[in-house]
Amino acid sequence: MVRFTLTEPVRGQSENRIASDHRPGILETFRFLAKRRSFLHISFAGALAAFVGYGVISWFPTFLIRSHGMKTGEIGLWLGLILGIPGGVGIFLGGYVADRFGAKDTRWYLWTASIAALIALPFGAVVYLLDNPYWALALFSIPILLSNFWQATTFAQVQSLVQLRMRGVAAAILLFIINIIGLGAGPWAVGALSDLLAPRFGPDSLRWSLFIFGGMGLWAAFHFYAGGKWLEGDLARVDEPD
Repeated sequence: MVRFTLTEPVRGQSENRIASDHRPGILETFRFLAKRRSFLHISFAGALAAFVGYGVISWFPTFLIRSHGMKTGEIGLWLGLILGIPGGVGIFLGGYVADRFGAKDTRWYLWTASIAALIALPFGAVVYLLDNPYWALALFSIPILLSNFWQATTFAQVQSLVQLRMRGVAAAILLFIINIIGLGAGPWAVGALSDLLAPRFGPDSLRWSLFIFGGMGLWAAFHFYAGGKWLEGDLARVDEPD
């Protein structure tokens, strides 16, 4: 049986990498990540995806009430099923597809998320244009599934971009960026735009606010694509001194 003491290096079993005794802090890890262009694109793409996602999830029930006259109990049932089943499948499927294609070409670890975001765009747009709430909810399942493709592969790649002892902090930094922009600004921005549109569109102002912000998925798709282009080179120099 092999025992490790605190002074012995730790070897990453699957990657054949050895961790030094040095334990980097938050600032050092952030500076390390900030020099990787793929991380800059990944974090911005994830923040944009979360910005749209949190904004939509926060206001979609209100949209169904205002524009379709649905009751809260019915909304809760349908959204619980949609967010739980297609949403969970999207996270798993996104990781599986990224691993399948990324094993052959590193760029596809992020390009799968880019393509999923692009495919989700037209379905998400049509959701807000339909007059039948049940068709809108059924179609809503598709962008919910596809919009979760980015989560598994994004966190996996960010942890691969850093040295072994930086991985936990790197994941925390990414989560902080995603939440401060997505959760902190997404719901507020959707609501603010709805208020601005209210004099013209009345109760349907939220419908058009959600429709407009859904288009930001195109922006996120671009950064996932750009991050994929830089990923291989950044992964190759993970253990090089800065």
